[in-house]
Amino acid sequence: MKEVIKYFDCFAGIGGFHCGAQKINSDNYTFEHVAYCEVETNAQKVYEVACNAKNIQKINDVRDIATKKNPGGIKVKDFDMLFAGFPCQSFSNVGYRKGFDDPRGQLFFYILDMLDYYKPKYFVLENVQKIHTIKGGNLLGEMKQALKEIGDGYILHTWDLMASDYGLPQKRNRIFFCGIRKDLAEELDIEEPEKVDLSKAKYPTTWHLLEKGNVDSKHYIPAGSRKTILTKPSNWQGDVNIDNSIARPLTATMSKWHRANQDNYFSISYIKGMNPYERPEVDIESEPIRRITPLEGFRLQGFPDKYADIASQLKISYSAQYKLIGNALPVDLAYAVIKHFLDSYLEYNK
Repeated sequence: MKEVIKYFDCFAGIGGFHCGAQKINSDNYTFEHVAYCEVETNAQKVYEVACNAKNIQKINDVRDIATKKNPGGIKVKDFDMLFAGFPCQSFSNVGYRKGFDDPRGQLFFYILDMLDYYKPKYFVLENVQKIHTIKGGNLLGEMKQALKEIGDGYILHTWDLMASDYGLPQKRNRIFFCGIRKDLAEELDIEEPEKVDLSKAKYPTTWHLLEKGNVDSKHYIPAGSRKTILTKPSNWQGDVNIDNSIARPLTATMSKWHRANQDNYFSISYIKGMNPYERPEVDIESEPIRRITPLEGFRLQGFPDKYADIASQLKISYSAQYKLIGNALPVDLAYAVIKHFLDSYLEYNK
């Protein structure tokens, strides 16, 4: 009989973890979505529709969740697995309950409090790669130690992965923390998930996911901004190439006209061309060049096309859609991590 794994999707965003879990088909386990927590209003709206979450327990703010330190808070329905792509804007002085002045930086501690209180069987957490460099790398070690020791203790695996290695044409690094409660298994020596051949993916390059027809004129670089966006200053080393077959990391501020080294821009010649791996010669002064559309952004993060339709139906502005996309967890990364982690332990411990 399959194990039913009830999951709580915390810091849910628009559902990267949820979509990744729902893609998994296993003989050993299946998933049941019991609750989610997300503070951003537009993300809530999209999540509720796209993830069929109207009848799922919804908690707006993680600070309202019941824990040992907040016994009067909202009790989350029984769950076996915690997903959390927690924010990391402020991790300068980590230490469990030490030196955190910025409320955003304290969100990791709310995860520890939940693990301590609810003691789920499993967790998969995700964050930005820059954790490696904070405090000379000591931050990551402190976080790992805290996750291993919290509650009754967890076996922990940590992987630093790139989206383009797992089926999405985007250079987006994320670090994952995967834990299983110590009383449930013996620790296994498991490597990171096996990489995927991008050439066999749904979208082997950005060209394959670009809209080939007409798009809203608002997505084209304004004439007055072209020189600033597309020209590299003589004293600057940044790469301002456009028409990248593997996209730069998507940003939450894609609606702004950043220099080309920060965001993804594509020429009409590339979009209508026949070789996704070759940059055409482009007249930077005259050829129409545009940013990615919201639909393309959702695709680059691994979400189905219905997300763009839902965002449009909800009348969410382009700038708000780009924010949701840029802050999202790539679905294919979530899928690879969750499946590999659970398959390793649940197959071994059958």
